[in-house]
This record gives sequence, C-alpha cells and structure tokens, in this order.
Amino acid sequence: MSDAELPARPGDGRTYDLSRLLPQRSFGLKLMLVCALALLMAIPAGVVWAIAYSRSTDAQAAIHEVAAMRGGMQTLMGPVIAVPFERDVVIAVNNVNQVQRQGGRMFLFPEAGTADTRLATEIRKRGLHDVPVYTATADFNATFNPARLAAEAPAGAQLKWGEAQVFMSMGDLRGARNAQVTVAGRALELSPEAFSGADAYGAPIPLAGVLAAPLGWTAEPAAGAIPTTAMMNVTGAQRISIAAFARDTTISMTGDWASPSFDGGALPDQRDVTEQGFTATWRIPFLARGVAGAGDYVPFDQLNAQSPGVTLLDEANPYQSVERALKYAPMFIGLVFLTYFLFEATSGTRAHPAQYVLVGLAQTVFYMLLLSISELAGFNTGFLAAAIATVCALSLYAGSVFGSRSAMVKAFVVFSALYALIYVLMRMEDYALLVGSVASFVAISGTMWMTRKLDWYGVGRAQAAKDGGP
Repeated sequence: MSDAELPARPGDGRTYDLSRLLPQRSFGLKLMLVCALALLMAIPAGVVWAIAYSRSTDAQAAIHEVAAMRGGMQTLMGPVIAVPFERDVVIAVNNVNQVQRQGGRMFLFPEAGTADTRLATEIRKRGLHDVPVYTATADFNATFNPARLAAEAPAGAQLKWGEAQVFMSMGDLRGARNAQVTVAGRALELSPEAFSGADAYGAPIPLAGVLAAPLGWTAEPAAGAIPTTAMMNVTGAQRISIAAFARDTTISMTGDWASPSFDGGALPDQRDVTEQGFTATWRIPFLARGVAGAGDYVPFDQLNAQSPGVTLLDEANPYQSVERALKYAPMFIGLVFLTYFLFEATSGTRAHPAQYVLVGLAQTVFYMLLLSISELAGFNTGFLAAAIATVCALSLYAGSVFGSRSAMVKAFVVFSALYALIYVLMRMEDYALLVGSVASFVAISGTMWMTRKLDWYGVGRAQAAKDGGP
C-alpha cells in the first residue's frame, strides 16, 4: 500500500489519495517558496558583508599607519602673537581678603590675513591598499594691530612685552619640513614649544604642533600696523585644512587631486575641479569666525574644529561601493529568482528549489569576486570581470534548466541590465535609493502583467475536481 493511500473506512469501499487534496503544480506555492529562498540568501550575503567589512577595517589600519608617518590630517594656523601679563587679584581666604599675583597670556590675531596653499599629491601603497598623501606649502600674509592688546587686557594687567612671542601651529610636527616667519621685516627662528591655549570657559587646552619664536621686543611696540609673513612646508595624508587665524581671513588652495571633498566649517566661495586638479577660495569675515580678535581666553579648539579644508577622496577604494551594493543584495537576488520563476511559469518547465539555491549562491560569489579583483585591479575592472562571469554563468544555467536557447538569450539580456543597475547603485550614492525603488517597482509591475492570466492554484486541484474528488 502506498503512502498516499489510506485503508478504506468501515462501510466505505473507497480509498483516499491525499495528494489529490493538495495542488501538485501550484505556482502560488512555488512563488512563496522562491521568495523564502531569496530571503534565506541574505545569510551568505551577510557573510560576504562581514568579509568586506573586515577588509575595509584592514585598509583603514593601513591608511592610519601611513598617515601617522606622514603627519596625518594637518590643520595649519598662521601667525598669532601672545604676550604674557600679570595682575593683582583679591581672593578671600578664611574670610580674609588677600591680594595674589596671577599671570596669564593675551592673544592677538591679525586684523587681516591671507593663506595661499599649494598641494602636491601622490599615492603610497601599504600592502594592497593605496593611501593618498601630500606635500603642502602654505604662505601667510598678515597685519597686526598691537593697540588691541592694551584695549582688551584685563583691568590692572601689566603686559610683559619682553616675553612676547609669535607662534603658528600644525596638526602634527612629524609632518613639518620647513617653517619661517618674518615680523616687521625681521626674520625670526621658530622652534617647537609646549603651548597651552584656553577654551571659552578659561580652561587650559594644550596645543599640539606649536612652533614659536620670541619677538625680541623690549617695550610696547609703536602704534601702527605690524606686517608679518610666514611659510610652512608640511607633509600629511587624507585631509588638510587652514584655520581662520585672522579677524578677516582669505584662504586659497590649489592641488593636483581630481576628486577633492570640501568640508570643515565653511564651504568655498569659489571652486573649480577638473581632471588635472582643483582650486578653491574661502573668505571668513570676523563676524562669521566666532572668535574674538584679541583676549586672554581664546578657544583655539573652536578655530581648528571649524577650519575649512579639503579631503582627498580615493575613488579607487572599492569597499564603500561593495558594502553599499550588499545592502541591496536581497533585492537583486530576489529579482534574479523572479526572472527564473517567470521563465518557469511561461515555459512549462519546472525548476527545482535546489537550482534556485545555486543561482543565489552564484550571485553571492559575485560580490566576493568583485571585492577580491577590485583590490588588485581597481573597481571598474573588478566589476566588469565579476559581472561578465556571473551573467554568463546565470544565462547558461537558465538555458540548461529550461532547455531553450531562447531562455538563455533572454536571461543574458535581463541579467546584463540587472548588473548594469547594480553598477549604477554602487556609483550613485545620492540616488541609489531612488534608482533601486524605481527598478523594483518596474520589475514587480512587469511580473504582475506577465502573470495576470496564470493559474496560481495549479492543475492538481483542477484535475481533482474534474475527477469528482472531495
């Protein structure tokens, strides 16, 4: 007795076939099974995403290692004058007022200043990874008004002009190659110095990368503008920025990097980007700077944090594009499964669920091929090689499964368009969601149209009703 047959009930000479109660070729059940398999394919896609994330982390470690030896992301600040002062302060100690001598430091920013920066970039390799680095030369011109120091000094402060200094700073002194400063026509010798500024609450802030030089004044300078010029030659990696070191600051920057990203506290007023490089100009007036032109509490951290600059984007870096594409992997696997299902529904040839699984795994391997080849040959080459291999494999398999050369050709056309869409999503970050949403809507709408007359219940139940079954 077969498994599908049950013994006759008492008083009933018929046997019951359970297979007749279920739809044997139900496309509705098959579609639900295909959708479930597409969702399960997110598991191997997640494994590939973990691999991509690990490789991206290794790349970032290599970048930081090279960047540290080159000086890292440099933030350059032009010349600023600092003058120590002392004053008597009355402090209550055990309900008794006492006079104590306290010291501080007055800071004077230029009235107007310009910074002209030129970048020469190159690529350094660390293993498989490329690291954009640069050599930058910044020329500063500034004009100081020393009368502001006396006007802004705290009440009773005695300025110690003999200890006045001019200082400049950069993000990391390991990137310093040369630095010069000339005040009122006299060249001064700069040297590294441990220096502390203050935040908006008066708390001390140690400043890194400070270069200072004594001004050699013996008394308060004569009234009038003090012209100052300076130059810094530094190396760095990934990003460079210029702090708004003057009350009114104009910054210009040129470089030979074709894919800059302008960021920081302000976008450039003018910019021009070509395949040969870029030019950009910023003007930061005193009102927009947000920091006083002179005072004893100056938030240097605010100036550095809001400094406008340029980040050197590495368009050859494949990790961001691959990770973005993996976010849409379930959708693309579902579209391929949907294509196979349409072939199955229109050709009359059945495909086994195991064959859908193989198709999904082939798409998952596509991302691994893309990642591994892109690390060696670049993203465009990696995508072209991985896409051609995957599209050919899926198309030939479709022709074999459905036993038709026509199905193979149709699959090749559809999958070629699908992987072209994947490329668009990888390269168009801002419009990826829009493109993916429109493509999904078109695919679902097309499927609805092509299957509008499909017998979703299958022929099994119809045949059972015809035979007079229950």
